[in-house]
Amino acid sequence: MTSQVWMLLITVIYVLAMMLLSWYIGKKTTKDETEFMVGGREFTPLMTAVGNGSILISGGYLPSIIMYGYMFGMGGMWFYLGWGTGALVAWLCWAGFWRTSGALTPTEWFEYRYGKGGRMAITIVILFASLAILGWQYVGCGDTIGGALGIDPKLAMLLVGVVVTAYVVFGGIWAATATDLIQFSWVFVVQFLVLPVYLIVKYGMPDASVLPENFLSLPFGSIPVVQFVAPSVITFLMMHQSLLNQSPYWARAAGTRSLKSCKKGWMWTVIIAYFTGVVGAFTGCYARQLLPNLESASTAFGSLMGILPIPLAACIMAGLMAATMSTCDIYLVSGVNQLVRDVAQYFLKIRDTKKLLQWAKWGTIIYGLASVAFAIFWKGGLSYLFAFGTGVGAPLFVYYLDSWLLRVGNQKGAIASVAVSMGIVLYWDILTTNSARVNSLWLIFPASLITLVVVSLLTKTYTVAPVDAAKGPDALQTEVLKTLKRGYGNTGAIITRMTRYCSERQLQAASIHKALDSLEKSGYVKRKGQRLIHQLYFSLTEKGEAAAVAHMDAAELKTISNYGVDDQALRFMRWIENGDASMSDISGKYSIYMMELSAISEHLAELGLVQVFGQTRLRARLTNDGRKLLGKAEDS
Repeated sequence: MTSQVWMLLITVIYVLAMMLLSWYIGKKTTKDETEFMVGGREFTPLMTAVGNGSILISGGYLPSIIMYGYMFGMGGMWFYLGWGTGALVAWLCWAGFWRTSGALTPTEWFEYRYGKGGRMAITIVILFASLAILGWQYVGCGDTIGGALGIDPKLAMLLVGVVVTAYVVFGGIWAATATDLIQFSWVFVVQFLVLPVYLIVKYGMPDASVLPENFLSLPFGSIPVVQFVAPSVITFLMMHQSLLNQSPYWARAAGTRSLKSCKKGWMWTVIIAYFTGVVGAFTGCYARQLLPNLESASTAFGSLMGILPIPLAACIMAGLMAATMSTCDIYLVSGVNQLVRDVAQYFLKIRDTKKLLQWAKWGTIIYGLASVAFAIFWKGGLSYLFAFGTGVGAPLFVYYLDSWLLRVGNQKGAIASVAVSMGIVLYWDILTTNSARVNSLWLIFPASLITLVVVSLLTKTYTVAPVDAAKGPDALQTEVLKTLKRGYGNTGAIITRMTRYCSERQLQAASIHKALDSLEKSGYVKRKGQRLIHQLYFSLTEKGEAAAVAHMDAAELKTISNYGVDDQALRFMRWIENGDASMSDISGKYSIYMMELSAISEHLAELGLVQVFGQTRLRARLTNDGRKLLGKAEDS
């Protein structure tokens, strides 16, 4: 069979398999809007690492790592190592912070830090950035996949776009994650294991004598190290500090079952990036050795496929389509998350779960097909959108740095910072050719930081409102105190435990954070620290303890006093006393949000009473200590 027949056969089988899998996953997993957006906070380290890795191993990045290996030898690995270093910063600094904030989207957190105006400014640019990145992914894969299948590139874009949109509609982030597991595995095995092994067996190790000087030397090969445009080591590092703060990465962190799972998943994300970067550049060295006279390094990937056995080349080309899908799906999900949280819930005040799921699915269709339309018909417009999308990543890094460490920013500072960064992108990248000499991010990072700090300090007027001294804590503040009394000591656990309460009252993460600020100011709670992740941990003071107790049922207080857990946690333990059970089944049977169940089970796991296990849908069972406690409760 010819390569096109092989590719067409593999593509048809692959597309049908992904559609069937996503339909099945969606039917089994997506019962409410939180499961559509963040998987009910059920994702394990494996799913998190694979989901993140799928964004890296994309339709644009796969050919590029071969191209940079062709150009700079082992120095080409810095294209992936730059992404991996961005992931390293996120792992060490704020991936866990994102998860522990309790916010489903970054804009929920930004409302707390920068007010409604800051939230809306950032929402708009995130939506357009995601739209642009989606479109450019389709543009990037159109020519390659179209050529491989022997069809028009625009038809190839439409094929990939429709398939991705369809399977996200079926199951949201769960469908994206399940398909990413297959897509990532396919690409990782074929391109980063089978291909280099084949090249070593067929041609031996790369021959330094026929390659440019320093091509095989580590760690830089022949790539420029200090140069303020790409490709260079420091600019690759800078670019990926911008990209690794986009909303898809927040969605991956927000969907993890716990802080521990989040950190472990991001640790493996870094390992994946570094490994694939080294292997990808190594493969690029073979392309340079075997095809030394290419007119353009950008053709290295396609040209290398031309000298491989047809079945292997077809599998790699099919992997390129898989890689494109695995990147597009999470950008699509994170963009739709913004629509659901910032439009349907925030502005339109929709609270019904069925209506929110309809919003999510129709939003996916419209947003997904709009990105395909942009890719097919408005490539010029996409270049502007992509420039703005890249620019917005820099102030996002600054906002996280401010939220995590500096804590000086306010609404006017954030809006001014967005305006300045967008102005730089407009002038530097679009209206002039200055970006050919200096990448605009070298200007945006310092300018957005200085603007945020200076404007915020000059306009600092916001003060935390104390609890009403005459009336005491309001209904929300009281519920927060009660949740703390039940043993949930950080904002992520508090918000997740209060999922039903917040959904019924149209509350998002910012409201909980502001309530905690007021309670802290009035002496009801004590914050563990004012910066880093410690700012998200709280404990009750004597005053807060008294207020919580005054509003709680005597029976529940007795349960907490006797057993160290609240009534709902005790009920959960009874649900699993006859053997391990699926968390999803429990959620459906007892009509409890999966997110809320996640908080309860993780709290019990931390106490050593329950074991939560599984790599896809989680299951739970009692530990020996849990059985003893439950027996004690039953006896009394």
